[in-house]
Amino acid sequence: MSYQLFGGLGVWAAFAFVKSITPGTIGAWVAALSLFFWPDWVLTAKESRMDTAAIAALLLSTLLVVQCLRRGTPAGLGRLFLGGLCTSVATMFHSAALPWGAGLGIVILIFAPNRFRSALVFGLAAAALGAAWLAYALQFPQEFQAQYLSLLLNRLGSGGILDRFVAEAARYGMEFQHLPTIYVLAFFALCGVIAGRLWTDRGARVLLTLTALILLLHELVAGKNSGFYTLYPLTLVFCVIGIGVEACLAESGTRYRRRWLAVGATVVSLAFMANAAAFSVGPRVLAYWFQGPQRDYALQMAPLSSRLKPGDQVWGTAVAWFAVVKAGARQDVLDWMGPVVEAPRPDPLRHKYVVVHRGIEFAGSDGYRKILEFGSDLPLVFGSRLADRSYTLDLWQSNALP
Repeated sequence: MSYQLFGGLGVWAAFAFVKSITPGTIGAWVAALSLFFWPDWVLTAKESRMDTAAIAALLLSTLLVVQCLRRGTPAGLGRLFLGGLCTSVATMFHSAALPWGAGLGIVILIFAPNRFRSALVFGLAAAALGAAWLAYALQFPQEFQAQYLSLLLNRLGSGGILDRFVAEAARYGMEFQHLPTIYVLAFFALCGVIAGRLWTDRGARVLLTLTALILLLHELVAGKNSGFYTLYPLTLVFCVIGIGVEACLAESGTRYRRRWLAVGATVVSLAFMANAAAFSVGPRVLAYWFQGPQRDYALQMAPLSSRLKPGDQVWGTAVAWFAVVKAGARQDVLDWMGPVVEAPRPDPLRHKYVVVHRGIEFAGSDGYRKILEFGSDLPLVFGSRLADRSYTLDLWQSNALP
């Protein structure tokens, strides 16, 4: 349920944020649906990654900050403090929230009337949970370095400034290769921003500045091969597209010279939604229809669950974890995201079973014998197996344990 909760909360937060800036709701719907159908958002939510929760909290924080800043009066410190707490929560979900939080602090310094006091209140709240967590984590320096610091350093960008910009452009180009309609939609949104002179609205100006800052910070800081970090700046880009499309539609009642903006923005928005849905929702509908039994986790893992007994110790791929726990057994997971100094290996005297993907070799296999192959290959759908891997696994048993 967490993927539904956080994924839905993020879409709602995008809608509420854009609606707070625009006079109508169409732009808010465009921003929310763009995020809803974006393939990486769907995949992130499906995998229950914490990016969705972090982005939802950041959008709520941004909503509170923009509401304070657009009034042009001394910012409500209570609301800024609450916005900072939302940012603090986001950093607990994922460290990729840090650039966005820094960007919010910068726009407060730029736009808030009491800029230093406002930024201080926001910053203290934003750092609260992180400081408490860091104080606890530093009590275990070796574990902190192995589990967090090394992974964080591995996710940072490297190379010269120009190389980072080139790599960032290549990353976005790769993500947009199946979604060319986003370029046309961005063009119409830009036309709407210019035609509506949106920079004269304080709320829109804060959003435009924040989006530019986050794009720049991600280009300079983020590693180019890591995770779903592009979701963070793209979420703000979708919000900018939303206010731009809203401005285009505001031109529908003017002279015919500008009505093409409203018509074009409407057509392109619908085309983009269809394009994004075709690559996010479409494959999942096909997989459900043609590969349902082969993707049924309980069905494919039944041979493993039925063999395990409560208290059995298992070593192997994290894919099997739910089935292992359901059977009352325990598992040491071999999958590790950080740098690996030495290949992990099972202990035949402790791990009775090893579960690995079909045909995969593992260190220490001489102490085990393969006893079972289970899981079905995915049938082809229009010549493709679609995304993700099938549940085809090998089960090995220790030679030292009965």
